Amino acid sequence: MGWFVSGKKTKDTTKEYPEIIVRERLKKIEIKGYSRMVNPDEFYEGLLQTLEDYFQEFKRTLILDLRFEYINTSSSKWLLNTLCSLASLANNGLIEINWYYEEDDETIRETGEIFQSSLNIPMYLRELR
Repeated sequence: MGWFVSGKKTKDTTKEYPEIIVRERLKKIEIKGYSRMVNPDEFYEGLLQTLEDYFQEFKRTLILDLRFEYINTSSSKWLLNTLCSLASLANNGLIEINWYYEEDDETIRETGEIFQSSLNIPMYLRELR
C-alpha cells in the first residue's frame, strides 16, 4: 500500500491534529506535529484502533515514531493511555517507540521521560539536532 497520510489538514486545524504517516515496508508509523485538540478522546481512540490494526497487518511488529512540536495536557493524557493499551499487545510481538524532541525543548523531552517511565515496552528518547 505504501504511504498513508492522515490528519485534519484544513486551514483551521493544521495546528490541532497530528499527522499520521504509515510506512508499511518499514513496519513504522510516524505521528508528528501538533496535538492541541480540546476533546482528543475521539482522535486517540481511533488512533489506538489504527495502531492495533497495523500491528496485526505488520505481522506483530510495529515501530512508532513520535515527533510532537506541541502536545497539550489533555492530548498527552490520551496519548499515554493509548500507548499503555498498545503495550498490552507487546507480549505477542515487537513494539518499539521512538520519542523525538528538539535539543532545546525541555517540555517535549520531559513528557517523553514521563511516558518512558510509565510504559513496559521499549521507548527511546532521541534528540534532534
